[in-house]
Amino acid sequence: MSALLRLLVSLLLFWISLFLIQESVFLFFDAQRLVGIGSIDIRQAFLHGLPMDIATACYLILPVALCTIVLKFREIPGLRKVLRPITAVFVVLSCIIHVCDIGLFTAWGTKVNHKAISYLIYPEEALAAAAGAPVGQLIVILLAEIAIAFLVLFRIDHAQPYHIEKGWLRWSLALLLPIVLIVGMRGGTQPYPIDRSWSYHSAHPILNLGALNGTWNFIVLLAEPPEIGSNPYMFLSAEEAKERSSALYPRTLEPPRSVLTTEQPNIILVLLESWTADVVGVLGGDTGVTPGFDRAAQDGILFRNFYSTGFRTEQGLCAIISGFPSQPKTTIIRQYGKFDRLPSFTNVLDSAGYHSTYFYAGDVAFANTRAYLEAMGFDHVHDENSFPIKNRTRWGAYDEELFEFHLREAENAATPFFHVLMTSTSHEPFDVPIDEGFPGKDPSQQYRNSVHYTDRTLGAFLDRCKQQPWYRNTLIVVVADHGHYLPYDRASHMAERHHIPLLFTGGALDAKYHGIQNTTFGCHVDLPKTLMGQLGLAPFRSSWGADLFDTTVPHFAFWTFDDGFGIADPSGVQVFDNLSGLLLQESGTATIVQKNEQLTNGKALEQTLLDQYIELSQ
Repeated sequence: MSALLRLLVSLLLFWISLFLIQESVFLFFDAQRLVGIGSIDIRQAFLHGLPMDIATACYLILPVALCTIVLKFREIPGLRKVLRPITAVFVVLSCIIHVCDIGLFTAWGTKVNHKAISYLIYPEEALAAAAGAPVGQLIVILLAEIAIAFLVLFRIDHAQPYHIEKGWLRWSLALLLPIVLIVGMRGGTQPYPIDRSWSYHSAHPILNLGALNGTWNFIVLLAEPPEIGSNPYMFLSAEEAKERSSALYPRTLEPPRSVLTTEQPNIILVLLESWTADVVGVLGGDTGVTPGFDRAAQDGILFRNFYSTGFRTEQGLCAIISGFPSQPKTTIIRQYGKFDRLPSFTNVLDSAGYHSTYFYAGDVAFANTRAYLEAMGFDHVHDENSFPIKNRTRWGAYDEELFEFHLREAENAATPFFHVLMTSTSHEPFDVPIDEGFPGKDPSQQYRNSVHYTDRTLGAFLDRCKQQPWYRNTLIVVVADHGHYLPYDRASHMAERHHIPLLFTGGALDAKYHGIQNTTFGCHVDLPKTLMGQLGLAPFRSSWGADLFDTTVPHFAFWTFDDGFGIADPSGVQVFDNLSGLLLQESGTATIVQKNEQLTNGKALEQTLLDQYIELSQ
């Protein structure tokens, strides 16, 4: 009896110690993330994580415990030999999950989730995205953790006899031991088992995620369905949430204000991969990174307060084409039976006589993008197989080749046309072997270098467009698909990470609007209705978004992240974490009443969004 208890207690302490090491590495991997966070708060993260660490240890001890129960009744040498290997396998898996969590937090601001797992069906693209993480450091951490864990594990004696002579004692132990472990797995005898919310206690996301045991999180991911069956964000009654959301997008009270010189212009929509306002000089970002865009802003309307709906390309694409915001935890573009029921701005243009083409110089099948584009009614979809590629990154041809290919195709394109160009060179891992004047190997400089390259090719593209016969009747919209955490290591929820450029330019833009800087707040879902207002088309059937040029309706930006939302308008910014119920970011001049109203509006929007998401497959 004492030998068995010694083994199980030793394993419990072994796992808790390993988890404490992993949590420490996660928190202190980049000390800059902890700037402004006190030592007391950091200690609280470890205390909040302890119950989940114990629960996870019970999960991982259970197979060993069941084997030892069998050995109570009969000595099986082969079974005894697998006791230590079982734990060793779990150690390797736990350490792999841990380093994946570190890398994913760097890129997405979250730990492993269903959205991340879904990308594994595209291993080449997933590896390319992971290349933006400090892979070398993560490998060192992985090997070091495994080595330390094995050094301790192989000191724990698994060979002692566990046989008990008294039958009643054996049967009692066989019954009680699994019960004790199961109670430990659920976190205690309370009515509801332990869940992620136990770890969420702070307004600092890194402390919440530090307290969330990565191995436990992965085990639960394997057990829970990836699809959302019921709305987890029931802040208000369904009626109040719907009424508030509808009131935020009222019908216009005046005819749309036209900024164009023609009623049916060609439209070129350029989506800039991972551009954040932090590096756009004309938006107050770093100087010298985007001189081409800054110069183009003098010939167009620049929106200074525009935000991305999410942090992935497919989220921005669905918001721009379908007017549907990004969702926490999941991505609608991956859900057959949902994305194909979304409204389509492309189909609206098709009914108005437009010819639509999507241009991308990589694998357009990634993230289910081709299926979505086909469902949205694009006449043609070009990808890396459409033209010979001279130079490429891991994501596809250099942007200059994409722009060159478009110009060749546009020479004979039927008009009016709607062309979407999705760039890719400024995507991680920023492997552009070109010196753009930003020396250094650190990710921030590499990011600036790649954005400057895309900016240079964008500027050349816009200049060449001016020489084309179709330019005079063409509206060019330049917008980022999402922001980026670089170069200032912005957390995934922060407003600054979602702040992106939006520019209206082109020959069809009335010259009197050249050089205008519009301060209206907006996000991706506003683009369909804004463009339809300029074309004089019937209102877009999406319930989301507003015409950015309509001064009679309220304007704001709304975005989501892994399990929360942000909302911004002229009065200020509020970012809310669903699990902790805390504000992660707050700024502005609003009164307490205005802040409460803004936050309630954000909750209503998120609740309505998930209601609609669920209803799309019913």
